[in-house]
Amino acid sequence: MKKIGLVGGIGPASTVEYYLGLIQKSLNEQNNSIYPEIVIDSVNMLKHDVALENSDYSVLGEYLLSSLSNLKAAGAEIAAITANTEHIVWDRICNNFPLPVISIVEETIKELKRLRFKKALIFGTESTLRSGLYEKALTANGIKAVIPSNAEISLLGKLIYPNLENGIVIPSDKEKMIALANKYIAKENVDALILGCTELPLAIKSEDVNVPIVNTTQVHINAIYQYAIQ
Repeated sequence: MKKIGLVGGIGPASTVEYYLGLIQKSLNEQNNSIYPEIVIDSVNMLKHDVALENSDYSVLGEYLLSSLSNLKAAGAEIAAITANTEHIVWDRICNNFPLPVISIVEETIKELKRLRFKKALIFGTESTLRSGLYEKALTANGIKAVIPSNAEISLLGKLIYPNLENGIVIPSDKEKMIALANKYIAKENVDALILGCTELPLAIKSEDVNVPIVNTTQVHINAIYQYAIQ
């Protein structure tokens, strides 16, 4: 099994989910015979946040490439970036990756196609939603994308950061997210809800909405595991 590298800390709570998720996935699939080797480069999330706020994508790309180089130096053979938002700069930096990196967006699209979803509501950070990251990817693959209004995107951003980003689920915030999701599910008749932020699964569960949830964190974990055993 290949040694896995994770660009972590973006945010801390989801990094823990990746770490534990990869271990549990490996134990489940390998009859408790393998604990995967994992190295994590936990970055300064605030530096990433400043780059995103300033739309300074060249700097953000440099941060990610530096972290990936650290992972390679630590012996990682494959890697993943444990956040959706940072994938905004994927096309800018993918040709300079120092090792194979598994894209959360590409793997999510594969899962949507596998499940034959035709129309999906996308939740995520302000940066993710305003960048069109998932909207473009879905449209390119024949899947209709639905995103909240500008004001609701801002609301979602405040509900995610800073509390949920740090693993803190505020019940009233959870209720607002679920109400917003159910509003669009009813209005737009979507097939699925994409949790396009790796912290959102901490708050929104399958029983909270009446359409299937696509948990991008779990989709990514499953894909990383598959690449690791190849």
